[in-house]
Amino acid sequence: MLRYIDFGLSHMEVPGEASICIYITGCPNRCPECHYPELQLQDNGELLGKNLDTILAFYSPIASCVCFLGEGSAGDADRIELTDYAEKAHDLKLKCCLYSGRETEIEDWMQVFDYVKVGRYRKSCGPISSPNTNQRMYKKTNEGYTDITTEFW
Repeated sequence: MLRYIDFGLSHMEVPGEASICIYITGCPNRCPECHYPELQLQDNGELLGKNLDTILAFYSPIASCVCFLGEGSAGDADRIELTDYAEKAHDLKLKCCLYSGRETEIEDWMQVFDYVKVGRYRKSCGPISSPNTNQRMYKKTNEGYTDITTEFW
């Protein structure tokens, strides 16, 4: 079951969106010099399923998107849980974003998300706001996913 350590509203994580950011723990990526090393801890934080409805009810009147920063262990159970939460947010007319952090293409299970950020953090390349970044942000369109990384620059 997915756990989180923090949440809040941000206008910086997803271009053009007021995002409810939920920081998911259990990240297996172990990126050197990670911005959020506390997200690497397993079984850290509160159960997201226990509190998601309350978080969404509080922020949904002023938010346009829910951004899950992390995907837990990236196992099948966590993926199913994340897609269920994305569908719940969509029912509230909120868009959804996933910050994966893995070196991957958009996977089938990710199709439920309106935005997907992929790529490990590499200090030598800089964060997504750097033109040298290795990370990519994609936005879902009628034709598939479009790379919108340059909107951070």
